[in-house]
Amino acid sequence: MITPAQFNIFVSSVNTLIGAAYDDTVPVAYDKLCETVPSAGSQNVYGWTGMLPKMRLWNGPRVVFEPAPQTYVLANQAFESTLALDRFRLDDDQFGIYYRMLPDMARQARRQPDYMVRDLLENSGDQTGTRQLGLDGLTGFNTAHPVDLYNANAGTFSNDFTAGGFATTFPKAGGGTSAVTVGGAFSPTAVMTSIEYMMTFKAEDGEALGIVPNQIMVHPLLRGEAEVVLKNSFFAPPAWGTVTGQVGSAENAISRFGVDLIINPFLTQAYTWYIADTSRAFMPLIHQVREATRIVPRVSENDPAVFDSHQFLYGAWDRQAVGWGPAWLIARSGPA
Repeated sequence: MITPAQFNIFVSSVNTLIGAAYDDTVPVAYDKLCETVPSAGSQNVYGWTGMLPKMRLWNGPRVVFEPAPQTYVLANQAFESTLALDRFRLDDDQFGIYYRMLPDMARQARRQPDYMVRDLLENSGDQTGTRQLGLDGLTGFNTAHPVDLYNANAGTFSNDFTAGGFATTFPKAGGGTSAVTVGGAFSPTAVMTSIEYMMTFKAEDGEALGIVPNQIMVHPLLRGEAEVVLKNSFFAPPAWGTVTGQVGSAENAISRFGVDLIINPFLTQAYTWYIADTSRAFMPLIHQVREATRIVPRVSENDPAVFDSHQFLYGAWDRQAVGWGPAWLIARSGPA
C-alpha cells in the first residue's frame, strides 16, 4: 500500500504504461436497441394510437373507427461525476499518472447510457420502481401484455421467456390446442421458439404485426453458445416440434435468419438473453437526452477550491433517461 510519505517516491519511479491497461475500446451497445430522442424539458410525453383496423366486408352501413390516443411519460434523470486532483501532486506528476484520469471521466460518460439500459433491462440501480413500467402500464417484461388496451377480449402476449421458458398454446385445425414452451435457457430450440412466437404477435385488429427479430444480445459468458447457434453453417440438430430423430450434422437453419449478435459486457445477469426487432421506424427502447454530458474544470487560481485547498476540480453532469418502446419489439429469455 502506498502511504502519503511514500507518495513522492511513487510518482517518480512508477512506469505509467500500467495505466494504459485501463484504456479500452469497448463498444457501446445501447445504440443497437435504443431510439435516441432529444428532450426540451424535464420530461417527454410520447403519444401514439393503435393499429388501424383492417378493411371489412362492406355489408350494410359503414362502421366508424375512432382511434384512442395513448401516452407514455418519461422523466429525465440528472447524473454527475466529480474528480479532485491535488495541484501539488499534479505539478509533480512527471509521468502523467493523474492526467489520464480526465480521459477516464470522458470514457465513463460515454458508457453512461449503456449502464442505464443495463439497469432498465435488469431492474436494478437507478431504473427500478415506476421506471420499470412500459407503454401499457405493465412492467417492460411481462407475461400478460394486452394486445388491445381497450378490449380485454383481444387477449395478451408475453415478452418474458425467463424461468425456463413461457408456456403457451396455439389452436389446431381440427380443434383443440398444441402446447409450446417458448424460450428458456439459451439453445437452438430456445432461439427458434422465441423467433417463431414473436412473429405471431398480433396488433389491435387481430392480425400479425409482422415482427421479425433481428438482434440477440447476450452476456460474454454466452458468447460461445451464441456464436455456434447464430453463425455456424452446420451443427448437431436438436428436436424441433415434429422434426426429431436426426443424427450427425445438419444444416443450421437459424444461421439464415439474419439475426445479428450483440455481446454486452455490461450485463450482470449472465444467462439472461434478449431478442429484439430493430428494423422498425422506432426502436425497442428509448434513450432520451435533455443535456449531453459536459465536463467543467475549476482550475483558476482564484477558485476557492484551488486557493484554499490546492485542489483542481473537474465536474461532469448530464440529464437523460432510458425507457421502453413497444413491448412487442423486445423480449428476454433465460433458464429456470
